Amino acid sequence: MKEITIEPLKGCGDIKFGMSIEEIVNIMGEPSNNEEMEPLEEGEGNRSVLYDYEEEEISVCFEGMANTIVSSISTTNRDALLFGERVYDMDRKKVVELMKSNGYKEYDIEEQEGDTCLIYDELMLDFYFNEVELIDFDWGVIIDAKGKIVY
Repeated sequence: MKEITIEPLKGCGDIKFGMSIEEIVNIMGEPSNNEEMEPLEEGEGNRSVLYDYEEEEISVCFEGMANTIVSSISTTNRDALLFGERVYDMDRKKVVELMKSNGYKEYDIEEQEGDTCLIYDELMLDFYFNEVELIDFDWGVIIDAKGKIVY
């Protein structure tokens, strides 16, 4: 994967939300690491699998019991583009300005172990900052246990 172009609610590049594990492996190859994740709540009845691609600096999360599909993506790739801008070159203020200039003014702020997360629920985008530097970024959709995108 050469360039990572983030497409909120769609995916990035050839990776689209709703794709199967097999489709992602056909595009990206075998992951450098994969892990079956514990459900957030006991008895939740959903499956989560994380595929890490270290060289590309991208992680793909799959969810769903009957049909396990791409539900979220995160990247630490410094060349990742959002709305045509290199998001890792921005501090919190510039990220807020970028989002605002693209019609997304509403966001929540959450403090997590010294880091700050800007949460844009409408687009399912989360930006994680330590102090002012962006350290992680993820985006996704909501998947039900049957492996269907519900939002």
